[in-house]
Amino acid sequence: MRAMEILTERLCLKEYDKSCINDYYKLKSCPSVWTYSTFVPVQSIWEAEHLLNGQIVSREQNKGGFMPLYKRDNDQYIGEAGIISINRNANRCEIGYNLLPEFWNQGFATEIAAKLVIHAINDLKFERVEALVLSDNKASCRVMEKCGFKCEGILRHFNRHHDNYRNVNYYGIISSDIKSI
Repeated sequence: MRAMEILTERLCLKEYDKSCINDYYKLKSCPSVWTYSTFVPVQSIWEAEHLLNGQIVSREQNKGGFMPLYKRDNDQYIGEAGIISINRNANRCEIGYNLLPEFWNQGFATEIAAKLVIHAINDLKFERVEALVLSDNKASCRVMEKCGFKCEGILRHFNRHHDNYRNVNYYGIISSDIKSI
């Protein structure tokens, strides 16, 4: 797979490589990032290295995955985003993003999610883009709606966190919807 770079007005999405480990570890070990996620924060740099290597291999095999997200003006790492899963048979993909807390509520998630939708539909020719968001993650639900996604249903008790079950909103957008972005 050739190296990819996706640019927005304020952001740059690049490929992960092994030199990203410190930024990756900071993100993957930050508990507040994963409050509304199925991911369990890593406890060691070794765990992060293992996950990062898997992420790199997944992208190399064209299976999708997260990519590091930087601010364009100063190349500061702010999190990750990407087309995280691909279903070629159904011509659809799923996007996702995870930002460090100091970059929340600044429009970065909306900016990169909208760009990923346009990239997936216009450049990669997917018919459908999906996203799964915990129902109580109101900020990410707003991001999806700003990007033109429709909440197509609620997956009840889809996520288990400790002994609690949580509902997940199932969002979708199709090619004919992207004029609203």
